[in-house]
Amino acid sequence: MIYKNEDSEQIRNFKAYTMRGSNMSPTVNEGDFLVVDINQKFIISGDIYVITYEESIVVCRLLLDRETVILIFDATKVEIEEPLHIISIIGRVIEIKKASE
Repeated sequence: MIYKNEDSEQIRNFKAYTMRGSNMSPTVNEGDFLVVDINQKFIISGDIYVITYEESIVVCRLLLDRETVILIFDATKVEIEEPLHIISIIGRVIEIKKASE
């Protein structure tokens, strides 16, 4: 008999990342753990996402304005505006586990 755990379906939808860098501080700090829902590829403006941008994996807030996306980094005043097709969304951050906890 094969037992199917209903929760195992849900676990496959998530991926864990460890934050490297301080560009999202104080919201996300170096060493914090991120739980990312990889099924959430749609943009909720202002939420934090893990994306692929310029051949790097990046953690940032996204704002959507039609076919333009704005990448926002909490620790800086830098905002990068790009056509939506330039980025690839890995998923939306649904939980931040502080490394200090």
